[in-house]
Amino acid sequence: MRMARIFSIAFITGFSGAMMPGPMLALVIGQTGAQGMRAVWAILSGHAALEVIVVVLLILGLRQVLQRPRVRGLVGLVGGAALVYMGADMVRSASRVALEMGTPTDQLSWVELALAGAAVCIANPYFTGWWATVGGGQLAYSAPRNAAEYLSFYVGHELSDFVWYAIVGWIIVTGKAWLSQTVYTWLVLVCGVAIVVLGLRFIWTGIMFTWPGAGTKQHDAESEPAEAAH
Repeated sequence: MRMARIFSIAFITGFSGAMMPGPMLALVIGQTGAQGMRAVWAILSGHAALEVIVVVLLILGLRQVLQRPRVRGLVGLVGGAALVYMGADMVRSASRVALEMGTPTDQLSWVELALAGAAVCIANPYFTGWWATVGGGQLAYSAPRNAAEYLSFYVGHELSDFVWYAIVGWIIVTGKAWLSQTVYTWLVLVCGVAIVVLGLRFIWTGIMFTWPGAGTKQHDAESEPAEAAH
């Protein structure tokens, strides 16, 4: 099914941003230690609201452009290359990535947490770069055709954030210690390899669309009802 395929691609690639340490992770860890799981849901609600706007703008900007196979292929190549780079960086830095747990002294209200969840993303250049390359590449690769498929893309991406940060929050709240440095290193490593593989598939699809005469063949192949979900 196309919807399942679009959902799974968005879900897998979403971990390339969610799992890497940054201001969003620091905010979640700190506020969850002070307030519990409510902080996770509040922060992620603000993050998800911001990404609704980002996805809508991305769709409006690319919808007409992606009707051209060569342009779609180029966007896919850029997104695929960015995804391969991010995945390779995750693999390369897996042994050095540390998941630091800490508790702040200041507690934020629900509204402040939601605003902070959006603000830390706006202030992070990685966030903008990710959506400009990987996010656009996903849309070029998946080519959603209707509102339901665009919704699958958005929900899949957001679910990766919710899954990862829910795990982090649960560990902090319950005091569980199973997520050791070794386990975290392997999680980053495995996720990085999966993202590299998916990025290479993006690149291959981009080549198929930009190569003379191949774009139509690729489009026809993806239009077949029997296409398996990724």
